[in-house]
Amino acid sequence: MTDEVGPSNRHHSLLNSPFCREDELADVLSAIRSEGSQAVFITSDNGLGASTILRELIAVVEDHVPVLAIHSSQSLAKIPYGVLAPFLSAVGTGEASIRLAVLRGVLAELKQRQEELVRCRIKGIGKSRGLPAQANDDPGRDDPPMIVIDDAHLMDAATAELIVSLVRGGTVNLVAAHSSRHALPEPLPKLWTDGMAENTVLQPLDQERTHAFCERLLGGQVLQATGWHFWTSSGGNPLFLRLLVVEALERGFLSKRRGIWVVNPNVSLHSPDLTEAVRRELRGISQQASEALNLIALSEPVEASAIETLTGILPVRELLDGNMVRFIRPNSKLLGLVNPIFGDVVREMVPISQSRLLHQRLIHELEGPPTDKEALLRRVVWSVDVGVEVPADRLLAAAVLASKLFQSQTALELASQIRGEEYRLRASMVRARAHYNLGEYQSALAQMESPEQTPGSVEELLFGSLLRASTRSALGMSVEFLAADAAALRRQGAQMAQLNPAEGETIVGLSESGAVFIELMILSRQGRYSDMTAPMSWLTAAPGISEPSARLNRAMVLTMDSERLSAQGFPVRGMARAAEAYALEHSEENDVFFLPESILLRHLAAAMCCGDWQGATKVLEEFSLETGPAFFSFGGGANVVRGMAFLRGGRASNALEVLLAGVDALQLSDPQQLLGFCTAMAAYAAARVGKMALARQLVNSHVEGRCIFLVVSHERAYLAAAIHLLKNDGGVPAELVALADAALADRSTTLELNALALIVELGDMSVVPRLARVAAEVEGHWALALCGYARALQDRDGPRLAQAGGVLSRAGLLGFAEQALELSARWMGENSPRNRMREVNASLQQVKEELGQRTHATILPATSTESLRQPSAQLTRREREVSNLAGAGLTDREIAGELVLSLRTVEGHLYRAYAKLGISGREELRELTE
Repeated sequence: MTDEVGPSNRHHSLLNSPFCREDELADVLSAIRSEGSQAVFITSDNGLGASTILRELIAVVEDHVPVLAIHSSQSLAKIPYGVLAPFLSAVGTGEASIRLAVLRGVLAELKQRQEELVRCRIKGIGKSRGLPAQANDDPGRDDPPMIVIDDAHLMDAATAELIVSLVRGGTVNLVAAHSSRHALPEPLPKLWTDGMAENTVLQPLDQERTHAFCERLLGGQVLQATGWHFWTSSGGNPLFLRLLVVEALERGFLSKRRGIWVVNPNVSLHSPDLTEAVRRELRGISQQASEALNLIALSEPVEASAIETLTGILPVRELLDGNMVRFIRPNSKLLGLVNPIFGDVVREMVPISQSRLLHQRLIHELEGPPTDKEALLRRVVWSVDVGVEVPADRLLAAAVLASKLFQSQTALELASQIRGEEYRLRASMVRARAHYNLGEYQSALAQMESPEQTPGSVEELLFGSLLRASTRSALGMSVEFLAADAAALRRQGAQMAQLNPAEGETIVGLSESGAVFIELMILSRQGRYSDMTAPMSWLTAAPGISEPSARLNRAMVLTMDSERLSAQGFPVRGMARAAEAYALEHSEENDVFFLPESILLRHLAAAMCCGDWQGATKVLEEFSLETGPAFFSFGGGANVVRGMAFLRGGRASNALEVLLAGVDALQLSDPQQLLGFCTAMAAYAAARVGKMALARQLVNSHVEGRCIFLVVSHERAYLAAAIHLLKNDGGVPAELVALADAALADRSTTLELNALALIVELGDMSVVPRLARVAAEVEGHWALALCGYARALQDRDGPRLAQAGGVLSRAGLLGFAEQALELSARWMGENSPRNRMREVNASLQQVKEELGQRTHATILPATSTESLRQPSAQLTRREREVSNLAGAGLTDREIAGELVLSLRTVEGHLYRAYAKLGISGREELRELTE
């Protein structure tokens, strides 16, 4: 298989050469050693890593068994036994085509390699690189030699028959990789049908593994959005991914800023090596299929029937069977390319003259405008590229969609093509949003504040006003500017209503809705949550507006109510409100200014206030997958969420690493004003682990963010806690007490609880009665666990404190769990039953081990991977982590919360672990972990 960079084999000096298929290699090793399996087939598309798996496999096993490595090729495909020529030196030239002579030659080569291996063992030469434990430690097991074949689909039939006979006779094991687009030569497939072989199908890397691969490739931390960009651009293909990274480095679009790798996502990366890699993929397809591929690339997604009409059914079937195109969704009739790189490169390969002819032919076959949004955007861009005139309304619709998809340069280019006075302001707003997407907030604001921008309708007035307010918030401008925007919106709306009395009620209703929403943004910034109820009620019942506008109002109300509920003690309900807001259908234009990120911020804040780490992770996963490149706009916010989860869990060292990366990312782009919060938490984490100089540096550099007050209140609390630790005077953390009192006065119960919890975490138990009372009034796992802990402390009840420690541990609050269990052991003393004390001490030891030994993975730290006995050596790292927790008695949902994974991911890991371990469920797993 083709996994190499290309003919020129260019390697940037900064790049490492990581192996990214550890899980698949483990699967191959496990399969080849399982009873009844003597062969493993690896099915793969080019670039997915089959060849690298084979190379790593050889490196792992060659010190244990003789290995014959065979690389088939097109030039030898019709020459009997041609690929075996390197191993037939002892066979006479006149005998090379005689099967028996070739068989003897292969067996002689294997015997010679076995003898060399024995000599090396006697001399102590050679070192295992990670075979499963039983492969290294079972001297009684005599594994047969191994034949490893790359590009097995190109092997001649005579060699295939010979190898099958060796496998059937138990003489060798076989591992063979082949292209998914070509069948294996007979009789190799019979090993599968006879149950002697297993098959591993390589899939593209998922988002998590792509990000990890990027970090290993670059040897440093990679901005989350940068990993997302390379994942979506490469389609998870490791070869394409590496080529993209190389070119981005060489052209200066990927650079290390403040210790973190960041890419400019708004540039096209198509190096000669990348183009050549795609050309290799296209070799061998028919001329008709090539024409069909060009049509699909230029117009995707496109109706299959239109392509079949122009080129015939067979070329489309050839592309589908060759895994070059696919239907974009189950039961869909729209075709798209399997990898975005294919589309980008193929479109560049088609000359403009040919593209114009294909455009003319295809447009006549398509019935009406496309219903799929991305199809609309692609066809408008195609029309513009070939010089076909596009109506202004379609240009605007496509520009709006491009800005939604964060294709900012495309949005800017399309907006520049729009002519007509009636579309001028709307086009300007699209350009403003595109600049906003690029993090160019001043340019966005300049677009909106141009004196030429006079709205021609109330929709344009509302459109511009709300985008302007969002941009001011991203710039951290004071609420006075927002108040001025609200007043200007009302004033201009009233003027429009006077000029158009027939539509007066609608105009006033819409302009007042926008003004009220901006005022809600002000209340959010000020933390005046009790004052939000009246304006939200008005928005819900705003008179004289259309159904789409009413839906937008409803989304606004749900978003703001999510924040209010979360601050006032009801974060579970706050999560539900945010989820409902995100699910609401909006008009395409509203999405340009009504940022999904604002809903996301409140959804995540609610989840963290609940202590629902799994919920927060699920929201982040769905956001990055569903909203796509909007992930760039959220920037380092993901680090803020993970860092806070670590801090709440008592893992300050892990939190510090994540938060420092977040500070770096947010210094580059911070539209949600989270840098201050991230810096405050990093300062507290540094002080908790004794890095006082770093903590002091972070405190001194801190500038309070102008985010929603729900976040700012937490920011102030963590900063106060950090300063208290730096003072080291052992006194009462007065600033935290003042923050708790202020939250009480504002009826912001969750914010009061956060300040009190930090006071207790700092060791001041004077507020425990108040903590118990306040925690009882707040929803969620976090508050519930704190409430039980505080009540047990109040009553000095050792057994209840031990029980509270268990609840705290299961809630992920390991720092508090450690406190609870230590006090429980002290208070219970020698008078308690011995078995009860053993349980408490065992729980305490487990918590201490988790706090001291866990290190963070992609999202949150994992449990120790050493609990499973020897059979677990064939499991991947994540499978061991999940299996250990399952064996300890945790449910799938609890494991998901502990490791901050989705429930579906946990279920998948357990399914694969059961299969590898040869067990059927948790009971057998528990036996392995005892």
